[in-house]
Amino acid sequence: MFGGASDTRGSLGPSDGRRLVLVTLYGGNDGLNTLVPYENPKYASGRGSLALDPSTVLPLGDGYGLHPAMPGLKALWDAKKLAIVQGVGFADPNYSHFESMDIWQSGVPSSSVSTGWLGRWLDADGASPLRAVGIGPTTPVLLTGEKVQGASIPAGPLVLPGSAPEQALYSSLAGTTMGEALLLSQAAQSNADLLVVDHQLGPILDRTATSDPLHLKGSASSSTSQASGALAIANGGGGLSSPDVLATQLSIVANLILAGAPTEVYSVELGGFDTHADQAPTQITLLGELSTGVSAFVDALGADPRGRQTVVVVYTEFGRRVTGNASAGSDHGWANMVFVAGDPVRGGWYGEPPSLSTLSDGNLVFTTDFRSVYATLFDQILGVDPSTFLQGRFPTMPFV
Repeated sequence: MFGGASDTRGSLGPSDGRRLVLVTLYGGNDGLNTLVPYENPKYASGRGSLALDPSTVLPLGDGYGLHPAMPGLKALWDAKKLAIVQGVGFADPNYSHFESMDIWQSGVPSSSVSTGWLGRWLDADGASPLRAVGIGPTTPVLLTGEKVQGASIPAGPLVLPGSAPEQALYSSLAGTTMGEALLLSQAAQSNADLLVVDHQLGPILDRTATSDPLHLKGSASSSTSQASGALAIANGGGGLSSPDVLATQLSIVANLILAGAPTEVYSVELGGFDTHADQAPTQITLLGELSTGVSAFVDALGADPRGRQTVVVVYTEFGRRVTGNASAGSDHGWANMVFVAGDPVRGGWYGEPPSLSTLSDGNLVFTTDFRSVYATLFDQILGVDPSTFLQGRFPTMPFV
């Protein structure tokens, strides 16, 4: 579950307080019914029965509106704390959940690599395992480096495996000796990293186990077993997650940030967006949870100087086809949008909207390379040269 160097670098967070929270939507969210071009006549004609009633959308201006289940994100837009990057994708797209998500998480569309775009950042300086943390049962590819991985912590109390006597042995197993075999050294390092996470994050998680920083009744108090089950569904990309799964994760992240945890990057996730059938009720549920969780998170952190510099980025592996299918759903497509929210965000439109008049195989064609989003995050949030980690240079955008 843990890997990398044991350098703890003290207990303070980033010097300028900026933190990044990535929200991965597994399954390929239908962007056309999330950010709705309701004033474009080709939207209604192209979508057919899948089109939303224009009178129900939440207008943003310029002919676009949000899905009616997203009043929280609409409030962030009105407060100029929400940026929307349109037409995001990559060349030569495909319809595979796994390949497309691997491209998004690796940051490399042209070849298969085992490291994530943030994993390579962790590799660059042998970072502490606390520098990047994922909430859930497994470490996502995006936090996986060649030598260093981010930490993965459960959606509940952090408890070391084994009985009390067995837990006491971790310290003795965490030491290394000169000339030790590589595999033994790596195992010792893994144990050392586990202890770092346990010692620094464990007390915070214990202390805040019943707190509700997002003020969403029932979210932070969801049972560990229920939250873990929902996260397992989300991580696999299929099925509908249990209620409050995203709010539970974001509540944990908020508690860690507000308690002064040293982590600079957090990863959370929500699954169930593969809406081949009966899309409307599924989107109402999932987009409502996304909107409520993200807006409450931004509001909670914006009220505290320790969290005010946090930026939330929401993405999914691909969009859906313009035309609905015979099962009241939508099939895998191409280009989509990315949401960027938080107090440091310069709210508004970014990127070029994909054309509904010029489709390719019935799909929206990307206009903004997803690596431009990553380049901006590296440059403005993490304060490093993006080209080092993205295998090239990509234009940044002024959304933060």
